[in-house]
Parts: sequence; C-alpha cells; structure tokens
Amino acid sequence: MFLAIKELMYARLRYALVALIMFLLSFLVLFVSGLAQGLAADNAAGIMNMNTDSFVVDEEADYQLTRSLIEKTDQETIEAFSEDAEKLGIHMAQIEDGEEALADIAFMSFSQDSVWFPDVVEGEQPKETGELIADKSLKEEGFDVGSTVIDSGSDMTFVITGFSENQRFGHSPILHVSEEDWIEMGRSDAFTVSAYILPTTSGEEAEDLTRQLESAEVVTHDDVLSGIPGYSAEQGSLTMMIVFLFIISAFVLAAFFYVITIQKLTQFGILKAIGAKSSQLATAVFLQVIVLSFISVGLGISVTLLVGSLLPQGLPFHLDVELIGLLALLFFGVAMIGSLLSIVKVMKIDPLKAIGGGQE
Repeated sequence: MFLAIKELMYARLRYALVALIMFLLSFLVLFVSGLAQGLAADNAAGIMNMNTDSFVVDEEADYQLTRSLIEKTDQETIEAFSEDAEKLGIHMAQIEDGEEALADIAFMSFSQDSVWFPDVVEGEQPKETGELIADKSLKEEGFDVGSTVIDSGSDMTFVITGFSENQRFGHSPILHVSEEDWIEMGRSDAFTVSAYILPTTSGEEAEDLTRQLESAEVVTHDDVLSGIPGYSAEQGSLTMMIVFLFIISAFVLAAFFYVITIQKLTQFGILKAIGAKSSQLATAVFLQVIVLSFISVGLGISVTLLVGSLLPQGLPFHLDVELIGLLALLFFGVAMIGSLLSIVKVMKIDPLKAIGGGQE
C-alpha cells in the first residue's frame, strides 16, 4: 500500500491524466445510461410501474396494447380463469382546452376501484364522472388542476382534478379516466378491453389459458414493453452503446496501465533485485488501479448527477441508486480487467534483463 500511494504522489501528473480518462469514460457511461433509463420511463413508465408478470392481449396485435382488442368470448374465459384479472383500456388521442393548448396523450382506464389507478401527487382523486387525473408532465402544455380538457376524438369534456407521477406511454402523458367515462368514449354499452392484467401466473397456467382463448394470448410484462412503439429500438441502440463503451474502456485502460508499466520496468527490476516479491509489486499496481477507479468513478457519479439536474425537463434523464451501483461495480470490474496485462508483465519481470536494458 505504501509503495502504491508513494508512486501515485510522486508521478502526480501522469496518474492525474489516467484518472481524467477514467473519469470521462465513467461519466459518458453513466450519462448514456441515464438517458436510456430516462427514455424508457418517458416511453413506458405507465406499464413499467405495473407490478405484474402477465397480460392477455390480442394475438394479432404484435404485443401492442393500442392495437389490441379482447373479444367478448375471450373476456368471459379470462374472468372465469382468474377473478383477479383486471380490464385495461388504452388508446392514443389528442386533447385541447377549447382555446390554444393542444397535446398528444394516452387515455387509460381500469375496472372500477382498480388497484392500478395511480396515486395523486397534486390535487385529489376523481370523485365523479367527467373527472380525471393526468401525469404531471401535462402541466408543461399549459394544463393545471381544474383545467378543462376536450378529447378531440369523442368531443367529451373532462376536468383535471389531480396529477400523478411517472405515468407515461408512447412519450405522452397518461390521462386516467373512470370506467363509466371509458365506456362512453367507446360509444358502446360495455367496457372496450384492450388487454387484461393478470396476477402472478405460472408458465403452465399461462399456456393453459392461452389454449382456452380464441383470439388472444397470454404474454409477459417484457413482451408488452417491447410492443410499445420505439421502445425496443431505443433501448437496444443505447444498450449497445453502453456495452461498447465498457469494451472501449477496458482496452483504453489496459493500454494506459501497460505503457506506464513498461516505463517502470527498470524500477521494478531494481526492486526485485533488492528483495521485493513479485506479488508485492503486482499488489501495488492493483491498489493504484483501485484508488484511481474509486476517485474517477466517484467524480463521474457526482458530475453526472449534477449535469442531470441541470438538464431541461423536456430531455428525459433518470438514474436510480441501483443502476448507479451496478454501473460503478461494472466499471471497477472493467478497470481490474484492464490492469491484468500490467500485472502479468510485472510478475514476469526478470531483474537482470530489466536493469540491463529496461525491457525484456
């Protein structure tokens, strides 16, 4: 430990440059990850927040809730199969306030007194028909508690009684309406069911229910998320970027530490000649990587959170503690992998060759 810290202090500029590279790499990984998680929440938070494993959707809908329509016979089969199955209605729409405000939104509805209605963070829950709660991002479009909204499709008028949080679908705020209003919007005598939300269902139960259905199927929570337009493409692209950033980080760090090790072969040879063990020198290199990684990743997390807090609300960005911890551990792992080449080089140093020519 003494040798590692002593060398870090002696060659401050050299190791500061390495730490700067590690900081920039960690910041880039964290920032892109924050954008990926922010885009995911902006596109699908309303579905992501549903703590359930399975849905029933139209088998021809390609997992897209807005294309799905459950037939009456399948509805009866599903409700007979599970008393806890809950109806879900959803469609994309536009609203206005009768003047200038216009916004793309997603209407969503559940069975009466459903557990899936979100909590209100501002205002109060609807108590009568013609009232609804909206995701708070709708406030950016000029709407507020007490505002009147008009559905452009049905010309129905609603009053916003409260705002929810993290209720987005298709990069649009979700407006939750009552079962009665949903039926009236559909201009029918019954609830137009886009899908059913199922309680925890085993694989055998899902297969059994699917066999009983005529034109619907049981799908997983991940399937429904992948069916949201743009979700898989966005997350796939950003995830690939993050993976490549980690791979690039491993190569860059390996190159930096290896070059530094090559420059110190003579010193390592002298230390070995006077009795230092290879394991002691390898440990010193390893500890240097640990110290530099800890400082760099710590700064990367701090700066990323600071930048994230300064971003405009229109740019989705989110980093939770679990993701930060996971990425930090991964980056430490990448740094350790990047240092392996240097550690192997140190272990193989021949004192005579190193002192004589500075190289093996």
